[in-house]
Amino acid sequence: MKNVRSTVVFCLLAAIFAAFALSGCSNAKDAKDTGGAGGKDEQVKLVFWSHQADAFIKSYRSMIDQYEQDHPNVKIDFQNYPYDAYNQKLKASFSASHPPDIAEVFGTWVPEYSNNGLLAEVPDGESRKEEYFEAPLGGFMHDSKLYGLPMEYNIENGGMLIHPQMFKDKGIAYPLSTWPELVEAAKKLTVANGDSLKVKGFDFASGDNITFTFLSFILQQKGDYWGENGHVNFQTPEAVKAMTELKNLIVEDKVADLTTFGGQLDTSDYFFKGGSAMAYRGPWTIATGLDSYKVNDFEYVPVPSYTSEPPFFAAESGWGLVVSKKSKHAKEAWDFINYVTSKEQLRKWNLDTFTVPAKKEVASDPDFVKENPYMKTSIDILEYGRWIGPIWDRDYLFKQINDHFQLIVAGKITVEDGLRKIEEAVNTSQDQHK
Repeated sequence: MKNVRSTVVFCLLAAIFAAFALSGCSNAKDAKDTGGAGGKDEQVKLVFWSHQADAFIKSYRSMIDQYEQDHPNVKIDFQNYPYDAYNQKLKASFSASHPPDIAEVFGTWVPEYSNNGLLAEVPDGESRKEEYFEAPLGGFMHDSKLYGLPMEYNIENGGMLIHPQMFKDKGIAYPLSTWPELVEAAKKLTVANGDSLKVKGFDFASGDNITFTFLSFILQQKGDYWGENGHVNFQTPEAVKAMTELKNLIVEDKVADLTTFGGQLDTSDYFFKGGSAMAYRGPWTIATGLDSYKVNDFEYVPVPSYTSEPPFFAAESGWGLVVSKKSKHAKEAWDFINYVTSKEQLRKWNLDTFTVPAKKEVASDPDFVKENPYMKTSIDILEYGRWIGPIWDRDYLFKQINDHFQLIVAGKITVEDGLRKIEEAVNTSQDQHK
């Protein structure tokens, strides 16, 4: 289906960013098309873009060096850009018809490109789908076809950071088995300081986790949040119960608050500073504690399901690799991506970047957990992940849920009115993108 709004945005961005986008892009003068990687005489140049993240860049460069040694006729021009500007630069390059051959993209960005026919389909896509978990693949799919391969499983729910000493001091055993047990433990672990909280018993109030926990609570009740025609449906008993539970954690149970919500620091930063006993956050935050805060007196443990059902959760598709349909060297580009996503290389990349494996054979490798034991909690629940669904504007969805959650907690609107307003706003956005 043609995305008119996306097309207009692409054109506007092209006018603004065209000069910037043209720098470093591949063109016909850079190389001759050999028709396949591994040719002996003619040289092929592939331009590869990624966002700036030290661990990612270091791991990519290592794989590029090895690949170029094994394929002396292929030269990979690896360029990376600050995250805040990267997606805009990608849009500009694609709209100016000078995109990189290979691009690292976040899964929620992909539909804007795949729906407009700008990406090359993954060769042998049907068989490749079976290699990955469902949730990471979702964003890379369009009309049942695969347009990229995920490098990670972007998971924000299912595990939490805890301070074992705080549990010991209160005589609380862990891991916790049920949701009521978690709430009761959180109450005991909370330390009040007048009207504020010195130590939050269960800090879940981050920009990502409010939304993901809300959606996961719906799934754990055997509910759904998708209606017809690409619309969300938050007018269900499951949605009302889920949002009410989140409100109660702050209003009635008083195990968390919104005093630091939207600030410069993440909930995990406050946790590592001793500001919470339990922090509901993705496993990527573990590296922050170990590397930035230099602490190791914490654990990453399972969060029990809200119901007696398995701990189903919603997840976005994370970082992955795509090939431009404009690439003159698509065959070589896919050969490089196949190398990067082979079990050996992808396993190393996931370990280097502290990311959760999207590929089943990497996640099931017992040596992976031995080398990074903090990952066990997340890996144990990957089968329960469900792709978040076809949200056109991810940031708008999250903003609507977060903004209305704050109003609900403040008592300015009811749970039911908040959910209705969220649904109306998101569905209007969905319709505008059709």
